This record gives sequence, C-alpha cells and structure tokens, in this order.
Amino acid sequence: MSRIEDRIRVLVAEKGITLLQLATSSNITEATLHAILNRNDAKYSQLQRIAETLAVNVAYLAGETPLKNMSAIQEAQTGYVIIKADEVIEMQKKIIDLQGQLLQRL
Repeated sequence: MSRIEDRIRVLVAEKGITLLQLATSSNITEATLHAILNRNDAKYSQLQRIAETLAVNVAYLAGETPLKNMSAIQEAQTGYVIIKADEVIEMQKKIIDLQGQLLQRL
C-alpha cells in the first residue's frame, strides 16, 4: 500500500473518524481532502496537517517508509524537510548574489 489516499483511508478507518472529521481537524476543506484522495493533489503543508491529525508522519503518508512515527531527524533523512518561505527567499537571494560574484570573475 503506497498510495497516499490508500494510507489515509486506512488510518481514518483505524481511528474511527469520518473524512469530514479528518478535514475539519486538519484545517482543510472537505473538497480539498477529496481532491487529495481522488487525484493525489496535495501540498506538503496539507499532508503535514493530515499527518498530525492522524498521528503519523508525512513520509509514511507518502509511502516513503513503513514506519508510522519517526523522529524529525529520521523524517528529514527520507527527504522531507520543513523550510519556511522566508528561509527559501533568503537562500534564493544568497544564490543570486553568489551567481553575480561568479559572473564578475569570468
């Protein structure tokens, strides 16, 4: 079972909650949850909220690991890292500065 929607449906059944309850507890709309389940159309932030509600990690939902609960270090090692938008922008600025410095040296 590696599809996100399959894992979510199994976890919902195990927890004995409805999809509406999952959506509400995860702070996403029911329509968004259905889009995730039917079209595998999910943002990382949405998966993170669903995972928190279901008490598992995002890597498990994505089928990257059979472990439902991992430490932040283990999850980061599987490739899931939380980066804030302002940190991304700052990194992009540094990259642009470094590229400019390299071009000046050429």
